Amino acid sequence: MKHLAIVFCALVPGISLAASQSHEAAPMMAPAQKPLTDSDLQNERSAPQRLESEEAILDRFRAAFDGNMPRVAVFWNRAFDDQVSDWRSSTRGVVSARGSLKGNVPDGNVDLQGQSQVAAQGEYRSDRTTGPASPAFELQSGLVSQLTEAGVTVVDRNAIMRITDNVLETGDFSRLSPDQRRLEMRALGEHADMLLVFRRIADDRFEIEVLDVHNGSIRAMLSSNGVPPEKDKARQWKATDHGFQKMEHSVTLDEIGGELALQTLASVAR
Repeated sequence: MKHLAIVFCALVPGISLAASQSHEAAPMMAPAQKPLTDSDLQNERSAPQRLESEEAILDRFRAAFDGNMPRVAVFWNRAFDDQVSDWRSSTRGVVSARGSLKGNVPDGNVDLQGQSQVAAQGEYRSDRTTGPASPAFELQSGLVSQLTEAGVTVVDRNAIMRITDNVLETGDFSRLSPDQRRLEMRALGEHADMLLVFRRIADDRFEIEVLDVHNGSIRAMLSSNGVPPEKDKARQWKATDHGFQKMEHSVTLDEIGGELALQTLASVAR
């Protein structure tokens, strides 16, 4: 028994020594990456961008405005820039004159001096051209319908400009043709709370900016492909020569317009 005990004690240090020895870390190999193809990039561009549900967005938007829903004017592919007037000026002429007059009067001397300056600025008004092409009617319809469902009052730019001009008319129709830029801004201030600037920059890319027309603050900016989240009902089975196959449902312009409106509402209500 004593011999066995001695052998056991002799083996233990060897085990402990082996366990305490350090080993070099094995090199970590990154998993192989599949190179991106044009098809992958196209799928990424066409992937849905919205994660929040439609009901959650509408509830959050209505709560944010607490029953005081905004009036929104829409510029379809129309720029809202810093040009404040239709009239443009490229030259400015200044004419200066200075003179003096001295003379005597019975009560003493008089010394009259004076100077004047006259400025003349030539302006021209460019011919009115046809505005930019509006997006397809179905796209506009989808966006306006979704905004209206959320409680927004969507106003037409041309309509509010003509309404504003008619209010300024006295009835004798003797006024000169109004400055369209200033009339546009007055109409926005009187008949809208926000301006939605819509730009279609590619077949699958849209930009939207929402501005407060009273203080100029930016309420929302977004760039989107307008593709709604995938739903089960977006696919259907179709009989083919190879049996039943699941067919993808192509997104309509009306659906794209509605999706862009939802994403805009979500951004405004943040």
